[in-house]
Amino acid sequence: MRAGTRAELALAEARRRLRPAPVYGARYGGGRVFLSHEDFETDWRTLAYVLVDEAYAGDYAGAVVLDLGAHKGYFGAYALARGARAVVSYEPARANLALLQRAAASFRARGADWRVRASVVGAQAGEADLHLLRGSWGHSLAPPEAFAEYEVGVERVPVEALADVLEEGRALAAGARLVVKMNVEGAECEAVLETPPHAWAGVGEAYVETHAWASCGAGELTAHLAAAGLTPAPSAHRAVLRLRRR
Repeated sequence: MRAGTRAELALAEARRRLRPAPVYGARYGGGRVFLSHEDFETDWRTLAYVLVDEAYAGDYAGAVVLDLGAHKGYFGAYALARGARAVVSYEPARANLALLQRAAASFRARGADWRVRASVVGAQAGEADLHLLRGSWGHSLAPPEAFAEYEVGVERVPVEALADVLEEGRALAAGARLVVKMNVEGAECEAVLETPPHAWAGVGEAYVETHAWASCGAGELTAHLAAAGLTPAPSAHRAVLRLRRR
């Protein structure tokens, strides 16, 4: 992370203690990223996971990137800063979506192609209940029962089928590398395993965040995607399953 971004984040940390504001912003890449006062600690940890720990480290130069489970846009900013040609972010939670849209607009103002879809990606298209948890990174379609005490509300959200999203991504890429990042908070098994392998045709690289409460393990996801021609590659983080096309 560049010194200017670190300085602005340090200033935001001081401001939230002395003169709180609803939202804090920091320059990053060709735009700005935003953290909310209400979820500052969660947002900071999420931002650090992506921008400092570089959990999704890889080659994004010239790629079209599908960001499935975008939170407030930290990964989208990361991909664009590393040369992605375009990013399409999917995020259903209203509070996250508002700051994601602000981040995307700041990058678009400098010429970047960053598109935002107010939806969640799952196995089948339709609508579903999104369970909102105290930590904004944990909103989930199917949280474990143990998380019930942390639930603060439910939002009815549109669901886009993963197969359709991948098809649209291929059309947008039009021959360029297509990279998929998926963090759907435990719903990765249903989304991946219920989508036929052939739907992943044209995807050059995938990053799938795995969760302990999901209904399957990394081995099942890997086996399913192997049928699509994607094989495991070294990952920067143990929770991120990274796969590349042979």
